[in-house]
Amino acid sequence: QACAQGARSFARSLPPSSAMAEATGCGSSDALDGGWCLSVVVASASRPKIEAAKAGFERMLPEGAQLKVEGVEAASGVSAQPMGGEETRRGALERLAAARATAAGREADFVIAFEGGCEEDPSGRKVCFAVICIQYRDDPYISEVRSATHSLPPGIEALLAEGQELGVATDRFFSERVTAGYGKSTGGTIGALTGGVVDRVEYYAHPTSLALVPFVNADIYGISGANPLRRMASV
Repeated sequence: QACAQGARSFARSLPPSSAMAEATGCGSSDALDGGWCLSVVVASASRPKIEAAKAGFERMLPEGAQLKVEGVEAASGVSAQPMGGEETRRGALERLAAARATAAGREADFVIAFEGGCEEDPSGRKVCFAVICIQYRDDPYISEVRSATHSLPPGIEALLAEGQELGVATDRFFSERVTAGYGKSTGGTIGALTGGVVDRVEYYAHPTSLALVPFVNADIYGISGANPLRRMASV
């Protein structure tokens, strides 16, 4: 479904995100009408990241569970276009901490942060990836995963070398194929490269689900079994 959505949204941009966006509504993780309700705060007001968090969490929820996802502004503390694994990881962790410190973040069951970065591969070419961090409210443990890596055409590499952010470089390089703002909207660089077959939502949703694995299997990871995903898995 996410891939199909990416194909439909190819070559068009989305309206700007608000400072806070809510994807679905429910209360806390307490039982609700015989089911469970899970609350998640995303360390960004970016619509693609909020939708990716929603998609990634929904894949790990049992039938009947409800989900509330909202985004809050959270500074990364790193450059607009992080370069290298260390800076990208630091940006994700900074966003996570900033979001957890907000009123919504303190109340949420989980907080999730995404940070996209670029680095050189062994051959010296620039590639893209993302770091995803998730934390449960009552446990210091942070689950970190890295997304799949994808290559970049030389033209975008050259624009990055000029200091441009990846989303801006994507708009400029694919100016005859996409509308302004596409590089930072649902499509993103991966959407422009794949013709919408894979978009930013799908690209981020998969590692989101992977980052939730320790929480679903809290007993064998030695972390708090009080987190609602572990409770749901036991129902």
